[in-house]
Order: sequence, then C-alpha cells, then structure tokens
Amino acid sequence: MIVSLYSTKGGCGKSTLAVCLAAYWSQTKKTVLVDADPQASLSVCRQEVLGVPVLQDTGKGIGKTIEKLAGEYQRVVIDTAGYRRRKNLDALAHSDFVLIPCKPSPFDLREAMEAAQLLGEIAGEGGRKGSSPRYAVVLTMAQRTAVSAQIREELQNSGVPFMSAQIGQRVAFVETPITGFPAAGSVAALEIELLAKELRRRLKA
Repeated sequence: MIVSLYSTKGGCGKSTLAVCLAAYWSQTKKTVLVDADPQASLSVCRQEVLGVPVLQDTGKGIGKTIEKLAGEYQRVVIDTAGYRRRKNLDALAHSDFVLIPCKPSPFDLREAMEAAQLLGEIAGEGGRKGSSPRYAVVLTMAQRTAVSAQIREELQNSGVPFMSAQIGQRVAFVETPITGFPAAGSVAALEIELLAKELRRRLKA
C-alpha cells in the first residue's frame, strides 16, 4: 500500500500525520517513510524511536523510487511538499491513496478543495500502471466546535471524497517524531488506528 499526504496549505498537519501513520503501521507491517519535501521536515524524526526508516527523495526519479520501495515494503508513506510541483504530481500518480489533510477552517477547506480537484485531474489521466490514485480529505486538528461541524457538513455536501475518521488536536501527535507512536489505548492512538483501518477498507489491502 502506497499512501501519500498532500496539501498546498501549510500547518494542516500533513507531515505529522505521515509520521503517525508510518509509526502505526510499523508495529505490524514493514514500513518506510519517504520525505519528498525539499524542506526536509522529517529530518527531526528519531528513526530508532519510530521504528521506521526515513528516506529523503526530492529528485526527478521519485516515481521509480516509489515503485522500488513498494517491492520491498508492505507500507510506503510519502510526505510531499506543501506546494504544487511536478515531483509532487509524480509521487501522487504512483500512490494507491492520497490523503488531503484539512484543518476545520474556511481557508483550509478552500485549499483542500483545490487539491482534490488536482487529484481528480490526475485520476482522469490515469495513474500508476493504468490505475488511478484514490483520494479523500481528512479533517485534522478537529475539535468539538461549531466550525468543525460546519466544515464537515460542507465537505459532505460538496461531493468531494472525505474520510469518516478524523484526527483531533492532540499534543501526542506533535510529539510522535521524537517520542514515538502514542501509547496504546490512548485517544490519539485510536484515531490513527481508525484512519488506518478505513484506508485498508477502501483499498482492501
């Protein structure tokens, strides 16, 4: 399973979610985390704590890199750059699923819609091996507020695919790159588990 995280909006939790998913999967699956962002945000990760190798690749041949890794690992998680670039498109086209993180705010929603439109265009062109990458928006840093409920309702009415699982605003997620995956049984661990299971159901992987 190849999962990419993509958004053109900074601060939406893209890199953090990539780390959390990789750390979760590494508990039972051979997993690799690919940092495709020139800013190298994942360089702060303590790989010995996460139990996940972190590979940086911002080159033109990232598509070939992804295909190679897919043959060596059961789970490949890719953190793309937070802006539109050709290498991003190559990574997205080689993905089985693309998650578009979106904070519950009107500004983030607009960016998520634009990202979804781009993914729709890629799907229309055909992706890896003639297939099309599936995609969906996932709410991050969500809280029990009227704004969060409104953004979720707008997503539902828009027709844009979105995940039932959502990620709350929790300190444990921010600490994951340094301290490792949240403690078993914690709300943070449960949220990531629910998201990972929903991805598996959607891809039947």
